[in-house]
Amino acid sequence: MTTHHEEELAQELKRRGLSRREILQIGARLGLSSAAVAAVLAACGQAPQQSGTGAAPTTPPATEPTPTSLYDLEEGNSGWPTNAIADPSERVEISVAHAWDAVFFERQKQFDTLFMQRHPNIVVKAENTPFGEYRQKYVAQAAGNALPDIMYCQFSWAQEFIKNGLFRPLDDYIAKEKDFNLQDFTPQSLVSYQRDGKLWGIPYDEGPANLYYNKDIFDAAGIPYPDETWDLEKLKEVALKLTQGEGPNKIFGLGELPSLGDSLVAPPYLMPFGAQYLREPKEDECLINQPEAVAALEWWQELRDKGAVPSPADLQNVAWPAFQFGKIAMTMQGSWATPPIRAGAKFNWDIAMWPKGPKAHVTFSAGSAYMITRDSKNPDAAWIYLNEYLSTAGQSYMWGITGRGSPARLSAWPSYLNSKFAPPGAKYVEQAMRTIASHDIIDQPTGPQVTQAAGPIWDLVVAGQLSVKEACDQVFAAVDPIIAVNRA
Repeated sequence: MTTHHEEELAQELKRRGLSRREILQIGARLGLSSAAVAAVLAACGQAPQQSGTGAAPTTPPATEPTPTSLYDLEEGNSGWPTNAIADPSERVEISVAHAWDAVFFERQKQFDTLFMQRHPNIVVKAENTPFGEYRQKYVAQAAGNALPDIMYCQFSWAQEFIKNGLFRPLDDYIAKEKDFNLQDFTPQSLVSYQRDGKLWGIPYDEGPANLYYNKDIFDAAGIPYPDETWDLEKLKEVALKLTQGEGPNKIFGLGELPSLGDSLVAPPYLMPFGAQYLREPKEDECLINQPEAVAALEWWQELRDKGAVPSPADLQNVAWPAFQFGKIAMTMQGSWATPPIRAGAKFNWDIAMWPKGPKAHVTFSAGSAYMITRDSKNPDAAWIYLNEYLSTAGQSYMWGITGRGSPARLSAWPSYLNSKFAPPGAKYVEQAMRTIASHDIIDQPTGPQVTQAAGPIWDLVVAGQLSVKEACDQVFAAVDPIIAVNRA
């Protein structure tokens, strides 16, 4: 059940509009219950949903005009891999399910236009569903054995979907492609899509969290920008100094704090202090009530107690996204946040490494993948599409050149670092990925149950109704029975 404040905040976020990942981060880190987050996500889709369960043709055939896009159709249109699987001799259709924002979906249309020019017997029908509705929609389609040929899949759902038999293993296809090269993928990017010795999905991105900061706020305060000497004590010190003002004019030092309803919480918030949420990678033991975990969360709680991060009530008084509107000095984001920040920010900004903690220098690494479903009627044609879409050329075309960032393939990173759309400090995204990014995030099949159980308990900490220690004990009691199945 959502609280009165949560309902008001949900309506405000609905009115102002957000990217899908921003909504998830806000909900988890500011203490919205999972019900409230789901309501906001369902209300804030940024791309048109296709009606019914069938695939609607959103990608134009090669003979139609080039889609309107921020990006040049032909830039990056080279270097496509050969395919071990022969093209179909007759015309076939494949349906591909995405969850893009409306702007990036135009780039998707461009890729599909070029793909169909290269493969005239494969017609691509793209489905684009708002992220908040995506999982529920395709769970329902799975129940009716009506999945599309290819599906987008976020890391946090992957193991659950694989365990439930929604996808086909891809190892045999990969083995036939002499140039596929699994070693080209960052090690973190493959973790969530492996099970029972097989690979069930191919990642398109895997990115670290970095520290985004408003240079103008730092300049006005006469404080040097974050650099590689920063530790978390310095982050807290500066966040408190930069917090100033009241009401709609207030500037907050930091944009978010840890929530135990967030599957990404451990690497940036707990592991720097030598703590962990669940024992990784099996997630078979809950460690959140251990002294080091409680101490770490109490350390972060000081920033909330002193008003250095926006509360749900604060968010009703400021323009949103607050960082883009100049109301937050620093925020932890992945590279995928760059396009909306670039489009919306009217101030100077940059990126730094996430600061180091007293015990370790760690940040999270997370991403998503594409899978061929068990219901695909044309799996060979679907593989030809995936082989090109997630090749070096494909990842460069989609995630490198566009500045969206964090391609899963190492060979695609130069296209990102050299992109005119990349953030000023893109090199720190790559550096974080190489040196401090950890995939010790909650991604086992029990993960959604864990975060759904823990989120409402953490809401009470945000509301001032529970201490951190009390909440950690209650989360342990709720989560430990859930993960008992992982001990087998």
